[in-house]
Amino acid sequence: MRSRGMKGVDWAAHEDPSAMQSATLSPILLLRRSFELVGPIYWPLLILTSSSHIAFFVVGLTSPSLGMILSLLLLAYVLVGAPILTGAAFWLVDQHLKQRTPLLGNSLDQAFSKAVPLIFGSLLVNLISSLGMQLFVFPGIYCRVRLAFTLCAIALEDKGATEGLGYSWNLVRGRWWGVFWAFLVVVLIFGISILLLPFVVAILGATLAAVVTGGNTDIIGLALLVWAPVVALLAVVVGFAAFTAVTPIFNVYTVLLFRSLQQLKGQAA
Repeated sequence: MRSRGMKGVDWAAHEDPSAMQSATLSPILLLRRSFELVGPIYWPLLILTSSSHIAFFVVGLTSPSLGMILSLLLLAYVLVGAPILTGAAFWLVDQHLKQRTPLLGNSLDQAFSKAVPLIFGSLLVNLISSLGMQLFVFPGIYCRVRLAFTLCAIALEDKGATEGLGYSWNLVRGRWWGVFWAFLVVVLIFGISILLLPFVVAILGATLAAVVTGGNTDIIGLALLVWAPVVALLAVVVGFAAFTAVTPIFNVYTVLLFRSLQQLKGQAA
């Protein structure tokens, strides 16, 4: 039995409602719940997310030295593979929320069965958001938030690409600021922490140079000059690793927010 909320959004009572927490848009409550839930599925989620991140990292780090064809192939993998793997991650999280035992292989099977809408849905979201960013930035941010759950709708509600766009757009209607705040807070928490890590690595590198050289300023300067590229690369790698490490938590957070919005729509119906 389904109750219909806003136009284009159906809210279904899930088979195991006890697995879902009370609907909320509070970023602190959602983040705390995400940390509580992610443990048993952290490594499968990390496997799903890390491959596309590594491809993106390789493209960004080595594209000047790689051949054009290889760079395009890696970029295509990011554009095509990332939406499929994200859909698999969302499905795996959702199964865990329903207190089932999701398997990595099953999540990939589910995602590959929806590969076409996942890929085109992702491309449409990026295209619409990019066009909006050309119009004084805010329209792009607005569209990005309204369409943030397109892949969730495709992966979890069996929607097509354009249906997923409409589903997400209607799901966020009337709660744009709440969703924007929910995403902004978690991005700031993770983003600031990740941005600070390279500086920490650089400071540790300089401190180590001072210890090794016995405080001799001339030798320290030479050591820093020699090791600066190494430290810079290490800082980038550490920041990338931290970004990859928190992505499974963000996947859980996104699905929790998606389900909370569905419940709120159902309550408002």
